[in-house]
Amino acid sequence: MSSSSSRLHPIPVSLGRLDLQKTHTFAIPIKRINDGADVSSFLSSKAYAHIMTFLLQLNASLYPRIIRSESSSEEKVQAWELDSPDIKFSEAVVRLRELLRRLEAIIDEVPPDSGPRRFGNMSFRKWFEIVETRLPGLLGECLPDMPTVGHAEPQAVKPQDELMSYLIGGFGSAQRLDYGTGHELSFLAFLACIWMLGGFPQDEPGVEERGIVFGVIEPYVSTSLGIGTISLKGNMSDLHMIHYRYLNLVRRLIKTYTLEPAGSHGVWGLDDHSFQPYIFGSAQLCPPISSLNQLSPEGSLFGAPDPGDVAKAAVVHRERKRNMYFGAVGFIYDVKKGPFWEHSPYLFDISGVRGGWAKINKLNSQGNPRGNKDTMGGGNSLANSDTANSGFMGKETSSNSVNSHSMDKGDGATEG
Repeated sequence: MSSSSSRLHPIPVSLGRLDLQKTHTFAIPIKRINDGADVSSFLSSKAYAHIMTFLLQLNASLYPRIIRSESSSEEKVQAWELDSPDIKFSEAVVRLRELLRRLEAIIDEVPPDSGPRRFGNMSFRKWFEIVETRLPGLLGECLPDMPTVGHAEPQAVKPQDELMSYLIGGFGSAQRLDYGTGHELSFLAFLACIWMLGGFPQDEPGVEERGIVFGVIEPYVSTSLGIGTISLKGNMSDLHMIHYRYLNLVRRLIKTYTLEPAGSHGVWGLDDHSFQPYIFGSAQLCPPISSLNQLSPEGSLFGAPDPGDVAKAAVVHRERKRNMYFGAVGFIYDVKKGPFWEHSPYLFDISGVRGGWAKINKLNSQGNPRGNKDTMGGGNSLANSDTANSGFMGKETSSNSVNSHSMDKGDGATEG
């Protein structure tokens, strides 16, 4: 498999931050997508542009980098694995991990009910209720410090109110007892809003973004404890800063409360629950780049596992400890039985794509190999999350238009 490509394509600019010199109006998200026309409106909205920009910004930060020595002409390649000691975690990332730690601890307070139900343990509603009750206080303690943003009126909805809606929408539906890609997208919107509000520090391009992905989104995996838990490098007192990630929390929710896949296409979908790990994980295995200005559309990192290895349980077991793509596939192995090609035909199809991991990354972030966008970051997992906003994270008051958000997972919603 080729390790590089002569053709490059530019990446989008990074997500902007709100102008703190202006007054903004915020709103509680409401459901906006009800039919096909609403989907079309969403795909041309600022909200869609913002969330896709942030997604691709995080994606680009995970491409391996070519590092040139200042004292010589030698070059080395820096790849980003889940247990890499070179990942920098800011104070904002550490605080969000503490938030996730406290939310996961609530699972221990609410054991699943015993009973014959195959999907949807009723105790999930109790967990959700406790989270809703405690979340205002938890956000007050654990949200990153953010600059003060002006409001149109003193009694108006505050940024934290909007943030809380996206966050609670990231854990599934207490009504339907399910979880899917739209909920995962809601959590990404929560992080994007924090970025727009200036909650993440400005650093060299890619540094903070990698910290967000590896410090907040991806779960902790330990070679010493087995699958599901990357060996701890450092003092055991740092365990609380390393263990807790968003995907770890939701995967535990899924298994503890047997949450049903939300709006799943069954074997005709990419994954019952996730799409982001496939984007970020394939980026980890792409050809190295010298800057974030351009990404290779084809090729793979030298020594990367073959895409077809997703059908080999032993390779998945090994690679899930350091790569997000294989980590997501590993979770499928945890919860599904039978031949891989049978229960995950889309992933099996993707594993045969020619062009290496860079080609797979492009497909993952822009559309799938069957010519549509219903399972990837560029398609219905976004549209079906009901995020058809007129603004996304506030509107300037001077525009005379109040932002109408909608990460709500109501009955009319479907997940990608």
